[in-house]
Amino acid sequence: MSGLNTAIQTINLVKDLVPIQLAKGVLSSVAGILGIVKTAIANQSDFQELVEQCQTIGLVVWRATSETPEHKIDDHVRRALSELQKSVDGIRDAVEAKTRKSIGSKVFNVTVNQDTITKWKAELDRILNLFNTELSISTNLKLDELLASFREFRSTVTFNLQVDVQQVPEVLPVRPKVFVGRDELVQSTAKSLLECRDVALIGPGGMGKTSIARAVLNDHALASKFEDNRFFVRFDDMDASQVTLGTFLDRIAKALGLATSANIFNSITKTLSASQTLLVLDNAETFLDAAADAGRIADVIDGFGARSNIAMLLTTRTTVLPPNLEWVRFRVPALEEDAACMAFKLYYTPSIENSTLIRLLSAVDFHPLSINLLAQAAVQNDWTSQDLVAAWDRQRAVLLDGGEGKIQSIAVTIETSLNSPSLLKLGDTARHLLQIMAFLPQGISKQRLTAIFPVVDNIESCADVLCKQSLAYLSGDFITLLAPIRLYISKRYNVNILKNPLLDKVRRYYAAHNEDDEVISQEDVNVEHVLSHWVVEPDA
Repeated sequence: MSGLNTAIQTINLVKDLVPIQLAKGVLSSVAGILGIVKTAIANQSDFQELVEQCQTIGLVVWRATSETPEHKIDDHVRRALSELQKSVDGIRDAVEAKTRKSIGSKVFNVTVNQDTITKWKAELDRILNLFNTELSISTNLKLDELLASFREFRSTVTFNLQVDVQQVPEVLPVRPKVFVGRDELVQSTAKSLLECRDVALIGPGGMGKTSIARAVLNDHALASKFEDNRFFVRFDDMDASQVTLGTFLDRIAKALGLATSANIFNSITKTLSASQTLLVLDNAETFLDAAADAGRIADVIDGFGARSNIAMLLTTRTTVLPPNLEWVRFRVPALEEDAACMAFKLYYTPSIENSTLIRLLSAVDFHPLSINLLAQAAVQNDWTSQDLVAAWDRQRAVLLDGGEGKIQSIAVTIETSLNSPSLLKLGDTARHLLQIMAFLPQGISKQRLTAIFPVVDNIESCADVLCKQSLAYLSGDFITLLAPIRLYISKRYNVNILKNPLLDKVRRYYAAHNEDDEVISQEDVNVEHVLSHWVVEPDA
């Protein structure tokens, strides 16, 4: 069925072009539907219209999102994509369920009845119309017109679709040039890996986990032990909604210099088992929280770790790790004050008073990526220290947005965490709770969480997942945010804090307890902030 192959190729090309991770997730699910039809459906000709619908969805998503970077996506686009994702996921799961039943019966090509196909087509029509209406996209364009538009666009872009015949392992990243304040953590990590133990570096985005992994990878003792059997596998350019067991294994195979094959798992295992091996999996939250195959991927990692010759290093935002290995967990903290100042001065050479610098860097909680972005902004704009302070006071959030990649922008790294499947499946409550944490100067009391939100059933689960995704952390009795995350959430989402349905519950709780000595003594800053905001902005 040539139309099916064309549709799959189109979806994969579109997925490479759109910059928004939510859109990539939708396209991955659409590709999943088409892949199942191609490999496991007997009556493929009956799916012709459904295949065309899938192709249309891909092209409509391309038209709607191809020129919008991740950090500039507005709420109605995000909402429309989220709804589209849920519906497409539902159909993918339904199609997949049909093939699972067949495989369980030892029949590997299933015939789906026409009524079921018609039902799926009707659902795709419905969600596509809703998506078009939400984003005011013309519904009159036919598939041929969309394809023509896409081909015209493609003609201006060079696609490298050639497969390298000679497969070689990927070149290892070098130790970062600017790297201070992490020697103890590098030594502790290297020591564990030398003992062939499995290690996880855990922390929020922008904390420098990848830089530490690169330094560890180039540690002299590790290089001597593992020699050419050190491999670094990147997942920073993928979204959790895109990852399947197949894409996970393909990434590892590419790093090892293996050609993709039907027995890729066996090839990877054989290569890793040949000698003492160090395997670094960077941005592991991408596959640990994979929408489709997280459990199967965890099983594979457990299998790698069970081999005595393989040592693994994961960098990850999530605290949830494959369960059957004895992980050595290292929390990656912010930089110490002296190291933070040194890191800044390695980029920014003009004279700056130490007290001024400390005030600036403490305002971002000595967060490494934020320090880098501040220094780069000062250098690129040729600012004096006074200029930098003035710019920080005027436009803090802008200074922390240096580009469109995870290592260049606080916005991108936070949005990546916000769009993780484990957070999305909790619905809007998790995002609303994060906004409240940013709104409250002290964060929110963990012991009073259910008292403040007595009728929100999943509030504790939301708080737990926000911490597991390293968007929030526990400081004493309070669940709070790092300053850069607080700043971004406040600027990006809390402009309309009055629309947050949790705000009224916070106001009423503090109003009812404004004479409670225990609450006042522990949360005086929160109480004052909430009640004064209520006076200025009474309608919630």
